[in-house]
Amino acid sequence: MKPVRIFVSALEYSANLHLLKFLNAFKEKNIPFVLCGIFDSKVLKGYTSTYNPSVFRVMGFSGILKLIPKFLTIQKELAKLASSCDIALFMDSSSFNIPLIKNIRKICQKHSTNPPYIVYYILPQVWAWKAYRAKVLSRICDSLWGILPFEWDFYPKNTPICYVGHPLLDTIPYSLNARQDSKKIAFMPGSRKAEIRALFPIFKTLAQMLKDKGKIPLLIIPKTFENKNLSAIYGNLSDFEIAFDTYEGLKDCSFAFVCSGTATLESTLLGIPTILAYKTRMLDYYIAKTLVKLNFIGLANIFLEFCTYKSPKNNPNPKNPPIHPEFLQSLVTPQNLLYAYENYNYTHFFAQKAKLQDYLQHGSAQNCATNLENLIKNLQK
Repeated sequence: MKPVRIFVSALEYSANLHLLKFLNAFKEKNIPFVLCGIFDSKVLKGYTSTYNPSVFRVMGFSGILKLIPKFLTIQKELAKLASSCDIALFMDSSSFNIPLIKNIRKICQKHSTNPPYIVYYILPQVWAWKAYRAKVLSRICDSLWGILPFEWDFYPKNTPICYVGHPLLDTIPYSLNARQDSKKIAFMPGSRKAEIRALFPIFKTLAQMLKDKGKIPLLIIPKTFENKNLSAIYGNLSDFEIAFDTYEGLKDCSFAFVCSGTATLESTLLGIPTILAYKTRMLDYYIAKTLVKLNFIGLANIFLEFCTYKSPKNNPNPKNPPIHPEFLQSLVTPQNLLYAYENYNYTHFFAQKAKLQDYLQHGSAQNCATNLENLIKNLQK
């Protein structure tokens, strides 16, 4: 059987981890395939990427402006490469991927060739902002694989969309859960240097306050920083124990202070009582506040709000987070975080955690592998 050529665009580190799980499940189907495009070859060992995702990663709205010249320079090359493949798989990063998909279709139309079968997995958050992207994706993609049970409600009728499950449930070691007898408390100030610069000084002061109360602060550092100069990124780390593996670090913790992002969902699903803290540049914050129409920024809070009320607009208590507290911008102070920690509602957290796990149902790797297998069989008919 001739190998299937698959183009992949996976910019985010988390997307590459999910892609690895997906491909491992797909390899069990014994269908030969060749991979090319944008992905992290260090994560996907054995596969060689055309571009490393680090070239394209930015943080914040203003950072996108820096991406445009670079993107325009290589877009034609990527589109041409994808056009020569059988399948093109796009993951997350819609500001990058949507223009690329459009360009692929333009190239194929210009040369009167059939475009690759276009799949979007890990869809943009149209339920939060830029709702028009739902219509765009419905028009330019052949299949949409959603990771949230409520996503299809935001797409036009007859959109080829299915719920495949949430990829975090493929990786979460549910045997962990919080050790309430532990004195160890995790600090996760983000994976981008701008996030760390804004948040870590506050976490450091809080860690000193907690040490005075007999607690053991643990700093969880992204694996991508493992061989970097940590003092240049964080400063003095003498108050912290250090871990480079999220799950290994959290397994002995009773609590976690986490920067907004996927990490808050991870800690929550692991059963680690969590407080979300987030600071960013004021310009980025005010732009986001204007554009995003949500009551919360933590994924666990957002998902549970949709689960309970179907829409954030229906929530009668929009200032009451469904599962864990959130502190943003000027409210992120050591005193506020310490008070929230000392008055945490553990009973509520664990009840809502179980509800969230039931809502998301299952992981996505096996379902994606089956979808891809069926797709290839249909293409080869």
